[in-house]
Amino acid sequence: MNGYERIKTVLQGKKADKVPLMLHSFLPAAAESGFTMEEYRSNAGNMARSHINFARKYDLDGILLDVDTCVLAGAVGTILELPKDGPARAIAPASKNYDELLELMDPKRLYACDRIKIILEAVHIMRREIGGEIFIRGNCDQMAYSLAMLAYGMEDFLADLMDEDQSEKILALIDKAYYVHFEYNKMMMEAGADMTSFGDSSCGPDLISRDMFLKFSLPFHKRLKQDLERLNIATICHICGNLDIIVDDVASVGFTGVEVDYKTNLEKMAMSFKNKSTVFGPIDPSGMFYFGTPETMSAEVRKVLNCFHGEGIVLGAGCAIPKGAPEENIRTFTKTAREYMI
Repeated sequence: MNGYERIKTVLQGKKADKVPLMLHSFLPAAAESGFTMEEYRSNAGNMARSHINFARKYDLDGILLDVDTCVLAGAVGTILELPKDGPARAIAPASKNYDELLELMDPKRLYACDRIKIILEAVHIMRREIGGEIFIRGNCDQMAYSLAMLAYGMEDFLADLMDEDQSEKILALIDKAYYVHFEYNKMMMEAGADMTSFGDSSCGPDLISRDMFLKFSLPFHKRLKQDLERLNIATICHICGNLDIIVDDVASVGFTGVEVDYKTNLEKMAMSFKNKSTVFGPIDPSGMFYFGTPETMSAEVRKVLNCFHGEGIVLGAGCAIPKGAPEENIRTFTKTAREYMI
């Protein structure tokens, strides 16, 4: 099997010849190809070359194309800071007025966004060069709840969540943000991705209660799964932090894949997602890939694979690996997983 076949097999609920590997690696991938983040995000060729080089160097089965966490927010008017050698970040809301935000949440704005054009061109280049050989996962930035939060401003958004009188306005904004995110999934697949993924970075229990997750986020996740399924688009859900108290809720959606951070209980995630979703991750991107040693990395890979018995998992980092992660740790990750007998 090649990498593409290995991941496709596991996503279909079958047993591959080896445990497939995919890393959340845009920061080290750009750096190892000699690009600053500015050079990476402003040039489709640089973006594609970074990921292809990285996947081939470390014998990975799939590529996760990612840029930062505010592509869609920027497209709808959120003010961004674009550091020369760091990922973009939102620094001011698109508007403080709900009515204005509802107008800004227009999927047509994605087609005029230069950053999105570059990302889609990078996917197209990768499809042409490594399609059918290495699996291509096109990340579609933030889902509706987190996109609405970035566009309105995190502090005010969280404050309004506590005010029942604001619930109707918040849900209306999330609903409009949903259509922006949904459109990006279609654009990503048309560009050549094998599947999509999304982050809903701010809807986990590290930031809001389970009740809020059930009210403001989960219904939109269920709708996305159903809407994408009608278009034959498979996607991966990523929520940052410890999912222990919502892991069964997330599993109930039935996403093709769920990327889980290292904070979530390993045995619980293996049990909850079994026969429902393929797990991506969950190795600690900082504690293991950046600060770990070959010995600790090897032990962690074996611990995770033993828990899953090597099946139902695309092994990788639970979130973005920092720039500067030691090469020997990444090579140990691959070597240990390749030697694991399923």
